Amino acid sequence: MRLKLVLSSDNKIELPIHYNLTIQGMLYKYLPPSLSEFLHDIGFFYKGRNFKLYTFSRIFSPHYTILKNKKRYIFDPPLTIYISSAIHNITKRMGETFLKKNKIVLGKNQLYLNSIELIPPPVIKHATIKIKTLSPITEYRTFERENGKNFYRYYHPNEEEFNDLLKENIRKKYEIITEKELPDFEFRIQPINTPRKALIKYKDFIIEGYDGQFVIHTDPEILSVVFDAGLGAKNSQGFGMIELIQN
Repeated sequence: MRLKLVLSSDNKIELPIHYNLTIQGMLYKYLPPSLSEFLHDIGFFYKGRNFKLYTFSRIFSPHYTILKNKKRYIFDPPLTIYISSAIHNITKRMGETFLKKNKIVLGKNQLYLNSIELIPPPVIKHATIKIKTLSPITEYRTFERENGKNFYRYYHPNEEEFNDLLKENIRKKYEIITEKELPDFEFRIQPINTPRKALIKYKDFIIEGYDGQFVIHTDPEILSVVFDAGLGAKNSQGFGMIELIQN
């Protein structure tokens, strides 16, 4: 289930070019403390790995400009942000919290809630669907250098590893959400057009993701379960949110 937040302001809205951490901070700030602490510090564990099972989109605005010298965006209000979680209670409690706020602080901007919409997950009917990204999809492997430091190898959607890692990520999320073991299943993802590379700085790391439209072929029931958890890695940092464009 997902939320569509429309946030307005009496002034233009200034945010850093790499604003994912700013949005994530806003979400944790305006959640009930117990839920915020759970998502930030604990999450859902799977064989020693931590999954948050939520994600959010990039910012949508009627118009924006870029101050390259300051590495800042200047957005015209209103801003639209989508937030989703495969755990419906998380989305519900997020929505209830935002409804109670007279003022919402995003970075240094004072905003107010223009509208909020609760969007149920799509009913996926067919094994082959088309999707588009609302935030970039990322997949990677971690390797250790000779000096002991880690190296992150990100994969392009045309590489087989991209497909294989997405499939394994879906399997883990499905098993967490349903508490049922998922045997091998078919999964293929192919770009429709040339994917656009997105390099996003999160804290001290540069994360490589890809935006675009894709064709996915898999079991529709499996994809329906994990749809709002986001595709791929680093979902809680604002990656992997998708929207159905053909069912």
